[in-house]
Amino acid sequence: MPRPIKRLPLQLPAKTWLTLALFIGLTVSGVSLFFALSQPWLGLELALAEDDPERIVIEAATGPSAHLPIGAEVTSLEADGKRLTLEPLDLITEPDGMMKDYAEYDRFLSRQHRLRQLQDTSSLRVLGPEGEIDSIAPVAAGRPLSSLPPDFWVQVLVGFIAWMVSASVFIFRSSQTSARYLLLSGASTLVFTTAAASYTTRELGYDGTLFRWVCDINFLGGSIFTASFVALLLYYPRRIAPRWAGRAVVALFAVWFILQEVGAFESMTFARRFLVMLGVLSTFVLAGIQWWGTRKEPLARASLQWFLLSWLLGTSLFATFILLPQMFGVDTSPIQGYAFSLFLLVYGGLAFGILRFRLFEIGDWWRGILIWTGSVLFLVLLDMLFLYGLRWSTETSFSLALLISGAIWLPLRGWFWRLITGRRDRGFRSHFDQLMKVAVSPSEGVDLNTAWIALLKRQFAALEVDVGKHSASAVTLARSGLELLIPALPDHEAVTLRHASEGRRLYNQRDVAEAGELRSMLLHILDSLDSYRKGILEERKRIARDVHDNTMGNLLSALHQGETTSKDDHIRNSIRELREIINDHPVEMTDVQAIVQALENDCLERSRGSGLAIDWDCSLPPHLGVNRAQMHALSSIIREALTNTLKHAQATRFSVSLSCCDNGVELSIEDNGHGLSSKVPGHGHGLQNIKSRITELGGKLTLTSTENGTTLNIFLPTSHQ
Repeated sequence: MPRPIKRLPLQLPAKTWLTLALFIGLTVSGVSLFFALSQPWLGLELALAEDDPERIVIEAATGPSAHLPIGAEVTSLEADGKRLTLEPLDLITEPDGMMKDYAEYDRFLSRQHRLRQLQDTSSLRVLGPEGEIDSIAPVAAGRPLSSLPPDFWVQVLVGFIAWMVSASVFIFRSSQTSARYLLLSGASTLVFTTAAASYTTRELGYDGTLFRWVCDINFLGGSIFTASFVALLLYYPRRIAPRWAGRAVVALFAVWFILQEVGAFESMTFARRFLVMLGVLSTFVLAGIQWWGTRKEPLARASLQWFLLSWLLGTSLFATFILLPQMFGVDTSPIQGYAFSLFLLVYGGLAFGILRFRLFEIGDWWRGILIWTGSVLFLVLLDMLFLYGLRWSTETSFSLALLISGAIWLPLRGWFWRLITGRRDRGFRSHFDQLMKVAVSPSEGVDLNTAWIALLKRQFAALEVDVGKHSASAVTLARSGLELLIPALPDHEAVTLRHASEGRRLYNQRDVAEAGELRSMLLHILDSLDSYRKGILEERKRIARDVHDNTMGNLLSALHQGETTSKDDHIRNSIRELREIINDHPVEMTDVQAIVQALENDCLERSRGSGLAIDWDCSLPPHLGVNRAQMHALSSIIREALTNTLKHAQATRFSVSLSCCDNGVELSIEDNGHGLSSKVPGHGHGLQNIKSRITELGGKLTLTSTENGTTLNIFLPTSHQ
């Protein structure tokens, strides 16, 4: 069973209350539709001439008036011997903001009543400057549904949606004071939009008494709508006033309505616009107070941002384009019906705020929208000031508005935008420097995870940090943006950040991206440092291997030489090889035979006086596709093998054979010593160096060692034949 709603007058399921709200909304909308359709149908639309606002012309003619010429000037209407000369006053759509005083309002209503009486006749004569244009037979049964203009449906739909949104919120949040004022605002919106829809979409005339009632109801609904939002901000998202304050605000607007009804004000524009505009300005002040009060409550502030965005956009645009121009005498009634759709932004924002829809993202872009809106409003206010306040021409007003915008507003806007976004624009270099400090923290006596957590806490100004409380595999938002979950670094624990910017806001998708970027950069830096350390170790191994294979052999040969020129040559060769090893630039020789010949001479020189005979067989072409690294490896392998033989094998013969095969070079090294089994365990540095060189170059090694000698068969692939 559905759970009953608490604190409602009757304990009924939510579905029942929603059905009742739907019935009320449809009934009020249906009443408006009834009054709109009950007017006699003329099919005639009159408008002021563009070249002369004192002339009235036919703008559209359908149905009973389809035979009338479009663009013809109309001066008067006549029926049953009664004639009424038309005035621009008759074509005013919304009288509230266009009447100077109530005397003019009464005259307008009287003329509307007379026009309606003319429409109720069976034949209506349309007269121009030169006499009768033609006659119309009004359809007394009323207007067809298809004749209602789009702005009628816009106004009715706005009122219905506003009512249903506010009623739905109230049903599920009836215990909250803010929900009650939201319901009041929805009811008032339903009233003033449907009331306005019935008379602003009239064809020509409207019953005077009915017109006064629906127009006054429209004003009352608009006043209560403003009052309800002023009261709402006293309690949403935080209570900042006692309970009686909201009621007092609504009562003030109600008393103001009564005063203007009894004739307490002379100016109708002042009576019907001043308090409403003051109420709108009050909402801005209250919004600022709420903004300051929620600086340590990110969820409340995010909900407030939805409301502020929708309220400031909807109400500000409506006030700027409809209410404010009317105070300068500008007729905005033709677009008023469509402008009502702006109020849907208000209710949409409230619904999103209450439902907490994507609260964690709104902070990223709502400032930009507000600044854009402020820019538009600023330009409109400038034009209003120049055109209607200072009475300047359109060209002068437009030019000066552009000049002020370019010289003052645009630079100021850019400075302000940098001011509010500069806090987050830290830049790659700043991130990199901080992450490098984290990466090298173990060498400075600080645990890597500790340094990483400190950086995250500082970067996002988090009030709380927990370690090892989640298993998220990617940076994730949690608890509607109160928490930011960051995966663990390798061999470390995960991190949870709470309350961004010291509790002033929620985490959002930008924070997710930034934290993910920081983590990825840190992992890349750690991998790079690890590769760097491995590279250092590899370089050390290379130097040690080359020194062992080449330089040590030359030095050993020099050690066993007497004070001869040969000894000096060995030492000079050792120095040269050390330079080559340190710089990793072996002497590059393109003539393979010359290299092999030099290597043979070196081996013969080293074995002199040792009793070891060298057999050398090389059948390599002079321009074999062997690169520098391969030739260096071959030379080092042969030298290392010779060194091992001289030191350990006690051999009398050392044979080297170099030849080409299909895909590379084959090297065979053989001695007749006692083998590796008795002297060398098979894992000495020399043999290991040979194996590593061959592996690095993609070659193969076959080792055969017996008590009668050792044979190395080596294959190295070449670049090309």
